[in-house]
Amino acid sequence: MTDTTGADTTTRGSLLRRTPPPLPGEPGPASAWPDRESLLRAQSEALKTVMREDLSRRRAWAFVTCAAVTTLVTALIPVLIADAVTHADADTPEAASAAVGCLVLTLVAVPPLLVLRSLRARAKERSRLLRQWAAVDRGHDSSIPPGYGSQGAPHSRFAHAAVVLLLASVLAVAVLANPDEPDAMALLPGLAVAAAFAWATVRKYTDRYGWASRENVIRGRERRRYRHRELGTATDEAQRGGIHPAFLYVALCAPVTIVTAVFALLRPEQVIGLVLVGAIALVVLVIGLPWVVLKRRRERAELGRAALALAGSVPPGAVAHAVLYGLGAPMGRAAVGPGCWDGGPPRAGVLAIGAGALHLRGMDGASLDLPFSKIAGAAYIASTVSWLDPSIDLFLTSGESVEVRTARAKEIADALSDVLTPSPPPTSAPQ
Repeated sequence: MTDTTGADTTTRGSLLRRTPPPLPGEPGPASAWPDRESLLRAQSEALKTVMREDLSRRRAWAFVTCAAVTTLVTALIPVLIADAVTHADADTPEAASAAVGCLVLTLVAVPPLLVLRSLRARAKERSRLLRQWAAVDRGHDSSIPPGYGSQGAPHSRFAHAAVVLLLASVLAVAVLANPDEPDAMALLPGLAVAAAFAWATVRKYTDRYGWASRENVIRGRERRRYRHRELGTATDEAQRGGIHPAFLYVALCAPVTIVTAVFALLRPEQVIGLVLVGAIALVVLVIGLPWVVLKRRRERAELGRAALALAGSVPPGAVAHAVLYGLGAPMGRAAVGPGCWDGGPPRAGVLAIGAGALHLRGMDGASLDLPFSKIAGAAYIASTVSWLDPSIDLFLTSGESVEVRTARAKEIADALSDVLTPSPPPTSAPQ
């Protein structure tokens, strides 16, 4: 049995202690637990242990302290060198003092760099364990702790790091707007290091937020299917959508706009610099929107090719809708029958509603015909990712499910609601 009680050994100690509390080991196969209840308990404890350390305030302060010392050293060394160069015609002791100061600052930066290296290695280990333990079981009754803010926005540290990144970028532009001042230009390395630390934090919590969101989507799918199998649901089920692409675009454009405005206010006479910064801002603005829009266009283009190639494979008179199937995540068991259409990787195909049956055809030659009597219901699922189309989850009377993604999801769901009779909820036998 895997030990998941490592978090209980945490003791008070130095902020920069070298021996952190032990993390849970690798989970191993699900068969290592005697029953499902103990498996879910071990999974929950392990995820909480890893997340508790990942979000520890002590580790956060250790990172901030070491990053601040490293940034300060990186900012001071160029200042000392610039000062020595400025006074090169003065006495030799001035240069010697600068050299000694640079040496001392370099030695001061060594311990924080070693601690940062250790923190980075430990963070990689935590990321690996999070993914391994989350994959042990993704059933309807498993859960992901909400510490990473997967319910609508990333962790608050993401916003804090984003503010630091924006501030460092604005200050760097302000320094570049005064190229005639060597002392100001000497601050650029320090600002670059500060921006790098902030970007590393932003990237970490973006990755954690995306991971938690994907895991919750997988578990939400299983819970939805479990409710339909055990309790019965309505034919059409809507879920809350994700962040609108317009907000993503505004979030992308805001820092570039602010930096450009700062440069224009500080150095309106620097025509060449202003044009250069404006060109960079324009490139970011032009790339940003297509990055969001083209993700959806690329998928729809693939689906369009599938619709053209498979249009003749559906029964006459049925309208073929391009779909993407194979959206389900591996659940640790082999799928057979119609359920194999739900397992990845995603593939393109078509769906058609004919007389008395629903027809699925895949670009890989797969074919599936489902009489309406074998379809217990369907749920319309709004996409929580801005560049992805919504999807439909088809519930089969056999207990299996098939989810397909298509731009016509709402239209197909409405059509199915007209031909399907929702299954009544199960009733207990009279006592």
